[in-house]
Amino acid sequence: MRALKFLFLEDSPTDLELIQRELKKGGVEYIPLHAQDKEEYVKAIVEEKPDFIFSDFSLPNFDGLSALSLAKEKCPTTPFIFVSGTYGEDAAIQTLTRGATDYVLKDRLVKLVPALKRAIKEMEEHNALRRAEAEKYEIEEQLRQSQKVEAMGFLAGAMAHEINNPIMAIIDYAQMISKGDLDASKIQKISSKIKQEGERISEMVKDLLRFARQEKGVYEPVSVFNLIKKTRAITEQRLKMSLIQMDLSIDPALPFVLCKEGQILQVLLNLTNNAIDALNQRYPAFNEDKRISISAKREEIAGKGWVRIAIEDFGSGIPPEVGKSIFNTFFTTKGAEKGTGLGLSVSLGIVKEHGGFLSFESALNEYTRFFLDLPAV
Repeated sequence: MRALKFLFLEDSPTDLELIQRELKKGGVEYIPLHAQDKEEYVKAIVEEKPDFIFSDFSLPNFDGLSALSLAKEKCPTTPFIFVSGTYGEDAAIQTLTRGATDYVLKDRLVKLVPALKRAIKEMEEHNALRRAEAEKYEIEEQLRQSQKVEAMGFLAGAMAHEINNPIMAIIDYAQMISKGDLDASKIQKISSKIKQEGERISEMVKDLLRFARQEKGVYEPVSVFNLIKKTRAITEQRLKMSLIQMDLSIDPALPFVLCKEGQILQVLLNLTNNAIDALNQRYPAFNEDKRISISAKREEIAGKGWVRIAIEDFGSGIPPEVGKSIFNTFFTTKGAEKGTGLGLSVSLGIVKEHGGFLSFESALNEYTRFFLDLPAV
């Protein structure tokens, strides 16, 4: 373990010696840094990056509260302990409310080492919590990406089938041109059709790549209408292959929502893919009731604006005993080749991070409705 750097802001050599002697007596090992004024202090906290700061409360042309404010600005996580001879109760309360870790009176230096040990323990606990949060975030990101890859498998399979049609058309057109029997006007028409089919393929691939791209994203105001349009565009090929009709009912005056667009799109795609699976399970072939309805409307709850997105299907429904577990990680009723059980658990985590809610209601062999509620901008 590396030696800790202690910065002492102290203008009295005698007091500095007494403080350092008390630390040595307590068996504390450290690298000492010393500052007597503001200029030396700022240089030390910026260049040396101390692990602890010990500061007098009153100094010529500088004061402890200013030193504390600078520390909170330049190195906010560094523990700051006041060691002063002039320190009343009001000053103690003021410094602690401004972020000081502790304070010790110079005539009671025996309390310095215990104060330091408390600060070290708090710092270690804080660092451990920060590491745990970072690891949790990393695991969540891995789960999200795994689920995204799973969703891409369904979408790519449907898209590959759909792309095959324009590719075959392009090949046929190219063969017609290569025979040399066409006049200029027909060649022009065929070239235009080749361009259209190529652009169609390009748009399909772009939609899939936009969804597949792994990005952390930023929170920004996003149009719910555009989110639902993208969901429909990306799932269009799967809907066609499954003979499913998708109906949209969206309030044109919907407010925007503050979100990470890629993540909310992932939630909508998860819910839509699940609805497709439920409909295919109940209706293997075409049926008039084989449809998905997506609606979005504004709601007001406790005086605050919300947007509710509802995704409804008339498929197999969710049995009550299954409904109790559907948000659990890795829970799935599908075969191993069709799902990992990450979709709804990941979706729930994303929605919670956005300050929203994800819920559902279902009747067996009648319908399932999922509700995604997000705070409006």
